[in-house]
Amino acid sequence: MFRKLSVILVIGLLAFTAACSSKSSSSTNAASTGVAAGAAATSTPTACPTKNTESFAKTKFVADVAIAGGAFKRYIYTPAKDGKFKKGANGRVLAFVKAAAAGALTVNRLEAAKTAAQANPTLCKLLAEPIAKFSAAVSGLVSKAKGGSIDPSDVDNAGGYLSNLHGAASQGGAAFTDNTNATA
Repeated sequence: MFRKLSVILVIGLLAFTAACSSKSSSSTNAASTGVAAGAAATSTPTACPTKNTESFAKTKFVADVAIAGGAFKRYIYTPAKDGKFKKGANGRVLAFVKAAAAGALTVNRLEAAKTAAQANPTLCKLLAEPIAKFSAAVSGLVSKAKGGSIDPSDVDNAGGYLSNLHGAASQGGAAFTDNTNATA
């Protein structure tokens, strides 16, 4: 019992730290609502720079998206596919706590990835919309995880947005791949 409580406490602290370490609160609030994220996605391409405005923008983007995608796949997508969120499943509560924490981390890293993408002209044009859609989908899953009900079809939709983001990143020269050696 003590072990479960300490794991829940650590995950809660990590989620709180990830949520509080965002650089700008207005961009986080915009990504948390689907309508605002859609509006931000349509207005961002016009504000793209003509040359790199930040060093290692693609590298930072790839690192942030890889962390976000990894957290999503490991703690939200895979448990949903394994049935961990269904009523009566063994470890259901812990799976929801992990999903909520991973979702907060994912949204935070997507915001950082969006900032890095906006510093590169190629990434800015290609990735504004896929990042906003994936971020909005994960934000919706976080609120569902807090409520204790995640539908596998919602997870599939978010997985599709991650695939779209992966394709757009590959097209922009900032491809990332899944680590097939990791165990869940």
